[in-house]
Amino acid sequence: MAVVVILGVLLVGWARSNREATSAPRLGDHWHSVYEIYSCVGQGSHIYRPKIVVERDPDGIHTHGDGLIHIHPFNSSATGKRAQLGTFFEAFGGYITDSAVKLDTGEVIEEGYDCGGQPAVLTVARFDAQDRNRDPQIYTEGLADIRFLKNLEAFTIAFIPAGETPPVPRPERYTFLEAVDPRALVSDVPVLDLPTTTSG
Repeated sequence: MAVVVILGVLLVGWARSNREATSAPRLGDHWHSVYEIYSCVGQGSHIYRPKIVVERDPDGIHTHGDGLIHIHPFNSSATGKRAQLGTFFEAFGGYITDSAVKLDTGEVIEEGYDCGGQPAVLTVARFDAQDRNRDPQIYTEGLADIRFLKNLEAFTIAFIPAGETPPVPRPERYTFLEAVDPRALVSDVPVLDLPTTTSG
């Protein structure tokens, strides 16, 4: 009886692990997402941070200094549920938490500074790059764990007053997205709708 129970537990664990390993993005997928890092600097003023230029890539989620996140996992550390925004930041030596980001320059931006009379709050918006007028999904918690769900997404990582919505990435970022090799966009993974619920 004990042997049967142990085998059952092992089988369930294997099935779960196998399912996660084969969920999108998979080994061989090659997705692209637009990103912006945006911060308010006073009353009515803001700046867009420069593109990340460090191209270090331990797991297959990286940038080429083009304002895009290239998602093509070459090991299981960057597939399925492990394909996360935090993985992208870690690749270039930075990080993202629920209150701060570290850029490739070594600069750390922390929420709480004055943003036009209100404290800046770190907020991430997920947009659909193929439908820029669609309402984004907004996150203020679990930012490092935000998953890449499909090809052609767009993210704005913003320091803004609480309750505000980060802006859509600038048009020039989409120009780079449209210029990438179309063959790299081919995937057998069906296009997913963005979640309709707001988290955070």
